[in-house]
Amino acid sequence: MADKLLVLGATKMIGEIVKAAKRLGIYTYAADYYENSPAKKLADQAVLLNVVDVDKVVEFIKKENINGVLTGFADSLLPAYKEICEKANLPCYITNEEQLNFALKKEVFKSYLKEFEIPYIEDLDENTNDFPVIVKPVDNSGARGISICHNKEELKKGIELALEFSKSKKYLIEKYLDCAEATVFYLFINGKAYFTLMGDRHVAPVKEGFIKLPTGYTFPSPHTEKFKKELHPKFQKLFEKLNIQNGMMFLQCFVDKSGTIIPYEPGFRLTGSLEYILLNKVCDYNPIEMMIHFALTGQMESKQEHLKINPNVKKCYNISCLLRDGTIDQIEGTEKLKNTDGIVDVFESYEKGDSLPESVWGKLAQIGVRLFVVPDDNRHYQQLQEAIKNNLKIIDKQGQNMIINYGIKE
Repeated sequence: MADKLLVLGATKMIGEIVKAAKRLGIYTYAADYYENSPAKKLADQAVLLNVVDVDKVVEFIKKENINGVLTGFADSLLPAYKEICEKANLPCYITNEEQLNFALKKEVFKSYLKEFEIPYIEDLDENTNDFPVIVKPVDNSGARGISICHNKEELKKGIELALEFSKSKKYLIEKYLDCAEATVFYLFINGKAYFTLMGDRHVAPVKEGFIKLPTGYTFPSPHTEKFKKELHPKFQKLFEKLNIQNGMMFLQCFVDKSGTIIPYEPGFRLTGSLEYILLNKVCDYNPIEMMIHFALTGQMESKQEHLKINPNVKKCYNISCLLRDGTIDQIEGTEKLKNTDGIVDVFESYEKGDSLPESVWGKLAQIGVRLFVVPDDNRHYQQLQEAIKNNLKIIDKQGQNMIINYGIKE
């Protein structure tokens, strides 16, 4: 009899967990309180259930004899995930409250950086004159509630917006750093932290007053060895103090002009960048499958995956195409690109008929398509970029292309 996995949430991206589990022969349930959520169309069984109603979810788990629970891609469901697993006596990679606070509360994250002498961005207050600044809620993700402010009036509005998006009604003011970015990825296996990957995070402006959004990643980052030598040992000690045993994490970082790597945002979960697709191709191990395996067995590994971990990977790319607001009438070119040599996979965030409201500007929800590219060389990459621009179109009801940025240049 097949193992049974309950996935909390049923967004388009959650569908990646469902698809991976089904490839492994696992019976899948996708649950949320919407009837027609995208992941429900992929799952073996769609479940109409509010996944933060912990007792109802646990009752359903026992009724169906479900073997494991998993969520990903959104911080908001992590507290419910932890409580559900504990009450249902199922494996949970978040094993204490401090791990949750580290991942979800920016002030807690920063306090650990200070303790372990890791570079961090100093806090400012509402009386600052050191503009520009960035204002953000202490407990939200997906670039929601964030503003760049250039004067006192903008700062006041930025604080109001941050409070709207903060459950705890707290905000953070920091100096706005307009510099290079990178993202670091970790896997935790039986209490050991493995530095799996570091990529340069390329960003571009979308509108005045909004934070820049990612247009893609290049792997490996040229800062990989510097991070491995200078910061990885410190993070290992930090993770030991938190007693992290299993799971995966990403750390978003700035890299200033002096080359200093400054972590500014953690995520203790599956990542929206879907970097596991590239790791599966270039290193032959798959973090999303490892997370599914943990949910069912309490063990991250099934094939000694730790032996394949090496952050110095073959050069590869994660390209993000940004969209403007509008209603999608047609999506063109994705199937052709999926069958193009050098393009490993294509993830479409939206479907025909989906609408992006004007409020989408400046949020990660503007990422309409991700393309995962492993070229033979730089010339091949240039050819693939041209193929993407020539073939990929997301057309609105007026017949206009909604794509405003086709990713990164090399």
